[in-house]
Amino acid sequence: MLQARKTILTWSATQWHDYEQRGLQLDNYAVFENAAGSLGWIGFGAVATYTPTAANAFTEVAAWLTQLQAELTSVVAPQDIAILGGFSFTAKGAQQQDAWGALANGYFVLPRFLVKKTAAQTVLIELTQAEFATADSLADFEAFLPPLASENPVARALVQTEQATQWQQAVTEVVQQLQTDPQLEKVVLARTLQVSSQQPFVVSQLLTTLRQTHAAVYHLVLKVADQVFISATPERLVALKGRQLATAAVAGTAPRASDPVADEALGAALLRDAKNRREQQIVVTAIRQQLQNITTTLSVPTPPRLLKSQQVQHLYTPITATLQASVDLFGVVAALHPTPALGGQPAALALPLIQRLEPQYRGLFGAPFGYATLAGDGEFAVAIRSMLVQQKTALLFAGAGIVAASQPAVEVRETALKFEPMLQLLK
Repeated sequence: MLQARKTILTWSATQWHDYEQRGLQLDNYAVFENAAGSLGWIGFGAVATYTPTAANAFTEVAAWLTQLQAELTSVVAPQDIAILGGFSFTAKGAQQQDAWGALANGYFVLPRFLVKKTAAQTVLIELTQAEFATADSLADFEAFLPPLASENPVARALVQTEQATQWQQAVTEVVQQLQTDPQLEKVVLARTLQVSSQQPFVVSQLLTTLRQTHAAVYHLVLKVADQVFISATPERLVALKGRQLATAAVAGTAPRASDPVADEALGAALLRDAKNRREQQIVVTAIRQQLQNITTTLSVPTPPRLLKSQQVQHLYTPITATLQASVDLFGVVAALHPTPALGGQPAALALPLIQRLEPQYRGLFGAPFGYATLAGDGEFAVAIRSMLVQQKTALLFAGAGIVAASQPAVEVRETALKFEPMLQLLK
């Protein structure tokens, strides 16, 4: 049976930094921090892990969570215990390269030690399927972590490898299909940028830089053995508390400017741009259709507003609803994924094109990543602005929504801009 106990933490910033650095040496480490900075889950080690299959991923993880709920024999409230992880975007295409290893089909973990951070307090939840080692959770935690390894920051000479010309040709092919097939409205094509270093990347430095340089976005991290997935995404897929859910339609992109007047002008131009407005409206319409059969109330405000991160700004429509009693968190995730913002519209036509034209399998990129509590609440973000790091190599992902009016050279520049958040962490 699964046992748990909770301890309120009063760690100093120095203690937290040391514990996190030690935790990042474990084979399993996971982070979910929401965009508002009001909630964070950090998982150290694993009591149990689950790797879903591509065909039945959402129902499989929901069933695993139900099994964990049945095994719990603890006085710790179920809303204080969560699984963390992410799904894969879709099944791998026959010709696609796959760098994802153990993460290829998605991966979820029930941590051995789970830190839950809210505005009110920070708590440590210890979970075990055996006996607690001592009467003190902090002593167990201290004994569980490996010793602090020495890390020496180094100046890096980075080598970047990309196939922008090949990808631009793929965009041209998609535009031609969009212009000739009236059923196909949008296809989101992703490309990769490989960054290599002579020295292994230090994960703790990447995570510290992520928090320092990327505010007001989700921070997502999943480390399994020597593979690390990192995302700084602005995009929520769904948040569920009780029966109340929130999601968002995010699409269309413009750069930011350091000058406030210039930045406002860029945002205003994005709000007026017909191509980007059409791209975002496709997402709004699709989400409305996906939710109308599983909700009892649905609110979709108009017109879109701006969602700003450090490097870019997007068109954004917040959407709220009341979920039907027969549907759970994973049912909503299944209904919404993939949104037209990351897949296309209709998905049945767009996804085969993605699998054929993208040489690299997406894995966790663009897929739902988040947490689900044993109480059934949770939140999943769309894992864009992301990369997969393994030793001396980082594989960065960026996508662009292609519609009939898209200009391939412009889409290359847009995706280059979307690489920047992860490039900043590596430099």
